[in-house]
Amino acid sequence: MKRTFLSYVELDQESVRQIERYAEVVTKNSSNFEESKKTAEAVLCITLKPEEIAKLENLKFVQVLSAGVDGVAWQHLPEHVLVAGNMGSNAEAVSEHTWAMILSIAKKIPHYFGRVRNAVFERDVEVLQLNGRTMLVVGMGSIGVKVAEVARCFGMRVIGVTKSGKARGYADVTLPWTRLEEALPEADIIVISTPLTKYTRGMFNRNNLPLLKKGCIVVNVGRAEVVNREDLIAFLKERQDIVFATDVWWEVKRNEPWETELIKLPNFVGTPWIAGAFGSPEVYKKMLKTAIQNIVKYFSGQTPDNLINREDYV
Repeated sequence: MKRTFLSYVELDQESVRQIERYAEVVTKNSSNFEESKKTAEAVLCITLKPEEIAKLENLKFVQVLSAGVDGVAWQHLPEHVLVAGNMGSNAEAVSEHTWAMILSIAKKIPHYFGRVRNAVFERDVEVLQLNGRTMLVVGMGSIGVKVAEVARCFGMRVIGVTKSGKARGYADVTLPWTRLEEALPEADIIVISTPLTKYTRGMFNRNNLPLLKKGCIVVNVGRAEVVNREDLIAFLKERQDIVFATDVWWEVKRNEPWETELIKLPNFVGTPWIAGAFGSPEVYKKMLKTAIQNIVKYFSGQTPDNLINREDYV
C-alpha cells in the first residue's frame, strides 16, 4: 500500500516532485484531501488543531513549517507521533527584521522622519548609540545567535539566556532561564526569540518587567505569549521610558479592531507578522525547501532534524 503525505500549506512543483518518490502527495487543493486524512502518515502544517488530529488516524510524523511548534495541539497528539520544527529556516530574515526594529527605535527614525516630512528640521530628542551597550537575548537558537552576531559587530556586550545556560555563539555570558531576573537590569536592549513552551509562557510579567533598565528597548520576535499581555500594557502605561516592539501577536481579528489598547500606546511599535514567511515569498520558499528536505528524510528512513521534546509542551 502506497504511503500518503498530506500538506496543509501550498506546495510548489519541486516539493511535490521530491516527495512523490516516496508517497502519494495530497494538498488542500486536491479533491481527495478530506478522505486522505484517514491514511496520511506524514503532514506538513503551520498549526494542527484537535479536530484535525482526530481525523489523522495513521499519523506518524508532523513537520511544522515554522520554527515554533506551539500551534500543535500537543494534548491531543498520540505519544508515538514525531514532531519536527523548522528551526533555522528563517533565521536570517527574522534577525534582519529584529535589527530593523532596534535601529529605527534607537535612532528615532519614525519620529524624525515625521518631523522632516512636515518641514521641521529640529533635533528635539536624543538618539541611542549602540556601541558599548548591553544586549540581552532571551532564546539563543538560530535567530538569537544571528541577532547576537550583529550586536557584537556593533561593539555591544551580549548576555544570552537559554533553558540550560550552556554557552552559545556570540554571547559574552550565557545564563539559564532561572537567572533571567539577574540580567534584566543590565540590558539596554532585550530581544525575545525563545519558543513558546510550557516553561516560557508568561516568562515576562508583572513580577520582572519593573526590573527593566531606564530607556530599555524590548523587541519580541519569538511568540507573543512569552509576555503576559495585560501585565505588559499596565507596565508600558506606567513606564513611558520603555519601548516595546513586536512582530508577533496574542490575537488578530481580521477586518475588525484588535489590540486597540496596546497599539495606541506611544511607546509601542508593531509590525504584522512580516519578519518571516508571511512578509516575503522568498523567505516562504526557503522555509518550504528545508521543511520538504526534512520530510524526505523521514520517508527515506533517516532521522529527521529538529525533533521536538514532547515534555516541553505537555
